[in-house]
Amino acid sequence: MKTICFSSSLVLSLLFFLSTSVTSAQNFESPAALREFKEPASSEEVLEFTKKVANYYDFLSYQIIGNSVEGKDIIAVKASKPGAENNKLRILLFGQQHGNEQSSKESLLLIIRDINKYQEWLDVADIWIVPQVNPDGADINQRRNAMDLDLNRDHVVLDAPESLAIQRLFQNTLPHVTVDIHEYFPYRESWEEFGGFKNFDVQVGVPTNINVEEQIRSFALNNVLPEIENHLAAKGFSFHNYLVGPVPTEGRTRYSTVDINDGRQSFAIRNTMSFIYEGINGKDGFVEGLERRTIGQYEAIVALLNFLTQNHYDVVELVNESREKLINSQKGNKVTIRMDHFKNSSPLKLPLTSSRTGEDTTVVVKNFHPLVKPIAEVKMPKAYLVPANDSLLLKILQKHNVFYEEAFDLSKNDAYKYFINSIEETEIENFDNIYPQVEKRKVKVQSEDYIIVPIAQLHANFLVLIFEPQSMLGLAQREGFEYLLEEGKAYPVLRLE
Repeated sequence: MKTICFSSSLVLSLLFFLSTSVTSAQNFESPAALREFKEPASSEEVLEFTKKVANYYDFLSYQIIGNSVEGKDIIAVKASKPGAENNKLRILLFGQQHGNEQSSKESLLLIIRDINKYQEWLDVADIWIVPQVNPDGADINQRRNAMDLDLNRDHVVLDAPESLAIQRLFQNTLPHVTVDIHEYFPYRESWEEFGGFKNFDVQVGVPTNINVEEQIRSFALNNVLPEIENHLAAKGFSFHNYLVGPVPTEGRTRYSTVDINDGRQSFAIRNTMSFIYEGINGKDGFVEGLERRTIGQYEAIVALLNFLTQNHYDVVELVNESREKLINSQKGNKVTIRMDHFKNSSPLKLPLTSSRTGEDTTVVVKNFHPLVKPIAEVKMPKAYLVPANDSLLLKILQKHNVFYEEAFDLSKNDAYKYFINSIEETEIENFDNIYPQVEKRKVKVQSEDYIIVPIAQLHANFLVLIFEPQSMLGLAQREGFEYLLEEGKAYPVLRLE
């Protein structure tokens, strides 16, 4: 028998290599998991963990995409392998816009931890992961940021540096798919008195604004959601299409808002396949059940990424073609500027957990409004003319990276100005809304007084929705822009037709 001898120095080197390799692997555990999910990761730990993992793997990199109000870094991890960049599926995952929704962050840290196990994803996709958009709120388990702003209601005006950071990342990468990860809190007193709580481990919502390309909405609803549901069921987690509304006896139940002011619809309106994830929160609004909450969200993300990467050609083609329609938007195309939810022929059978016995039960929700239908439409102009001296409007365009020009010729097109005859107070989607009655008149203007915003760009639908005075989602409906609508005066933004 032949004996192989190793020098003592070689043996020590091998032992050191093995020990450091094992230690490195063991250290790739999220901070919360190391504490058995008894405490979520702090913002400092999020940075430390993501940098450590990103520095270890050559297919990972990271960048600081912005800072919070208190100056904390907001980090994005990119997972990518060399490939045909133009044909790759691009996916953006981001969590914890709301600081008191801890599993949104924790699930993404587990995705970063495990990304090496899913190399097949990276054969066809580039993935950006922002685990924590709101570090200031997260560190004190507070929903809002340090400016007391709800970041998920700040994707039009972009007052907060955190929401601007995630929008900038979108602009720079133009992902085909975005996933905004949250938690919902079902244990409100009104539901307890009603007799039952929603108890879905994960709810997932698709775009509901009907200006988003119908094929995108249909594909997400009919192809993607069933795959997530099946995967979660196999892993022992419950699922539902995302529902909002008060207890069934007090108001409408519907599939979320149509507003473009959140992290789902703000990207969807540019014909992105956007999703919102809503994992269940704990009864204490913090750490109760954090491990199960985190794993449920994690498995729902894995299910989505599995399906998307297995069908990447279809998703890329669908989104690219839909965006081309926006970029080539023509004057006269219709955009729905007022819409609402309506009933269909079937009530909703809603599974609940009894607040009295803890047993599963089902209620029939007759006041179910799943259908979104147009109330008012408007034709696209060729362009909008925005007053050159209105710094607030110009900042909005700049923040959203909207293309506009300062020098242009008005001789070949007619300019029209809206005059506000009266303003009606109304309610839509359960929120106060103003509905001005307007008259459109042809006017002569001096080009040096305006900048021109062409409609034929990716922001086409977005521009119509924020600039039309009768839009339920317009800038005039938002705090700080009330000056745009004054009864008896002209609306300052003009249409070029």
